Amino acid sequence: MTSDRSADETRPAGPGQADYGGVFRLRGYTRRRLGLMVTRLRHPKVTFGPRCDVRSRARFTVARGATVVFGSGCVLDDGFTLESSGRLTVGDRTVFGHHCTVAADDDVTIGRGCLIGELVSIRDHDHAFDRTDIPILDQGRRTAPVVIGDDVWVGAKATITAGVSIGDGAVIGAHAVVTRDLPAGCIAVGVPARVVRWRDGSEPVPDRAD
Repeated sequence: MTSDRSADETRPAGPGQADYGGVFRLRGYTRRRLGLMVTRLRHPKVTFGPRCDVRSRARFTVARGATVVFGSGCVLDDGFTLESSGRLTVGDRTVFGHHCTVAADDDVTIGRGCLIGELVSIRDHDHAFDRTDIPILDQGRRTAPVVIGDDVWVGAKATITAGVSIGDGAVIGAHAVVTRDLPAGCIAVGVPARVVRWRDGSEPVPDRAD
């Protein structure tokens, strides 16, 4: 029989990771197991893999016919909000910081091992506003799929807009607004987000960054 380890234990410990002792770990393990059981009962339309950690005040609004799947070992921190009438797929061991919002009207795919900082917004839709003769509120929505690759770090309070694709291993700076595709291995910051360098230390060139 394989051991059912906690989400924290599935991630490698870094040099700054504190060890609060066996009692603290046991309490955390028990809380995670009970929390996941309760969340599965309350939200049967959402599929959670083993060892997921769903923290307090998480909110799930899932329409009939929507598909929502979280892989194993995912962490959804306090105040996580999900709204889905389409498809959301999240890979194994992806971590969402507190008060993130993910909204999928069409299709949102988030890869394995991603770090999504606190207060990040990921949406595959936006309001239409082409017409000036009627209020924006009455013009409906535009939708386009969002794809975030594996091992992507999205900094705190960043916004991922509809229709963008972010390549594997990219790093998105805090407060950035991603309005176009970003390549693998890049570091992007700003409003709108632009590539400032690559993770291997090289500087961007126009045909790679744009």
